Amino acid sequence: MAQSRLERIGTIFTRVQSLLKSGAVKSEDKPIWYVVYEAFPPKYEPRFDRVAPNIEIQDIFYKEDIIRAKFQKEFGNNLRFNIAKNDTQSHTQRFISIYQDLEKTGVSDNELWDKALEEFNKENTSFQLKSQLKDEENDKTPAKEPTNKELPPAENKKSNVDLSKIFE
Repeated sequence: MAQSRLERIGTIFTRVQSLLKSGAVKSEDKPIWYVVYEAFPPKYEPRFDRVAPNIEIQDIFYKEDIIRAKFQKEFGNNLRFNIAKNDTQSHTQRFISIYQDLEKTGVSDNELWDKALEEFNKENTSFQLKSQLKDEENDKTPAKEPTNKELPPAENKKSNVDLSKIFE
């Protein structure tokens, strides 16, 4: 027998139902999903040979998703969140709520991000968010390597160690 053909005999629900009727599985041992499935059966029976409907799936995006994505892109690596504290919001959630509050007050779209960032930094005195994107643009100038003349005299000397004498 190369493989099992049980999926063609019936659905998992009908097989568990048969096991319960025959007494192979006790009623107190029936799985939780069975009770839910029994109470809320699907509209169409989930069979292996059923053709999937050809429907277009819509993208669901909210306005705050754009803000969240930009915030995570700029500050995502620098944020730490304590999961143990249930009463606190994540930094991203807090920033979005500040952003939306400022948006309701009528701040122009050009200044909205900067003002929300300033407000967020005022609330969080333990750390300050700085844009990584702006820092990366400023850091694109290559670092100048020091020459031998610029090194201190102790680092400018060559060592006269013979490796063959070390292992003797």
